[in-house]
Amino acid sequence: MSTAATPEAPSEAPKGPVIEILQLGQNLGRVALTLTGQEAVARFQQELNTHGQQFGRVRQLQQRVQAALTTVEKDALSKVLESEVKDFNEKDAIFGRRYFSLPLVAERQTGLVNTKLRLHAVVTEEEAAKARASKDFKEENLVVRGDRRLLHVADLNSLAAVVTFERHVKELQARRDAFLQLRAMHERASESEKQEIKERMDQAGQALDKGNQEMAQSVGYSITHNYEVEVLEAKFVILLNQEEVNAVVGAAKQQAAPAAPAAAPAAAPAAEAPKAEKKTEKKN
Repeated sequence: MSTAATPEAPSEAPKGPVIEILQLGQNLGRVALTLTGQEAVARFQQELNTHGQQFGRVRQLQQRVQAALTTVEKDALSKVLESEVKDFNEKDAIFGRRYFSLPLVAERQTGLVNTKLRLHAVVTEEEAAKARASKDFKEENLVVRGDRRLLHVADLNSLAAVVTFERHVKELQARRDAFLQLRAMHERASESEKQEIKERMDQAGQALDKGNQEMAQSVGYSITHNYEVEVLEAKFVILLNQEEVNAVVGAAKQQAAPAAPAAAPAAAPAAEAPKAEKKTEKKN
């Protein structure tokens, strides 16, 4: 008696396209495009701006056609619109092969989010020489651009690291501004007011120094230096609407929920032999 061969089950279920979701403050964003390198980011921004301007002209022409008061005006504008739409569609096909079709995201809230950054400090010749003397120094860490010497101090390799860094920089700048305002007030104050302002200024100075030291230790950033930030990676995201957010949250809860325990087999009646349990295969 011949037995039909049973195909082996695949080791993993077939995977569909991976959808990347980013937490952006109180919003969720779906990644539509990932750009690697500063040049790629700059080129995308330039092309998006140019293409978006033409898309805006198409919309304006459509509105003017609808608002035309005479048939002659409407016909003239329609011919201009037809030519503009044809040109836009040809360029959008090229843009779509590189990135995405612009009309598909025109009605959505979108944004370009930096997810990886490289931080360079602008250093003097003496500071560059001091950095070279360090045992951990690598020559590629020092870049000369024109008359500027840039010392690589840190890479921020995640969205969380970028967000934390930018928040701390804003906090440091706010502390510096508060200190400078108090110092200016102290210079203009009367003798009776100087002592109170001096105490507040000292507290602000201590808070500024503490924050500056923490940043210097963590990512080599000091508010006393100038820096250049290089974008290593950026993602173009489409903010999710409430319906899409609910779907994402529901899917996450379903994945996180523990599997229901299997029901215990029922006891067979004493007068009957146990019956074989019918197995059903789960379809992937």
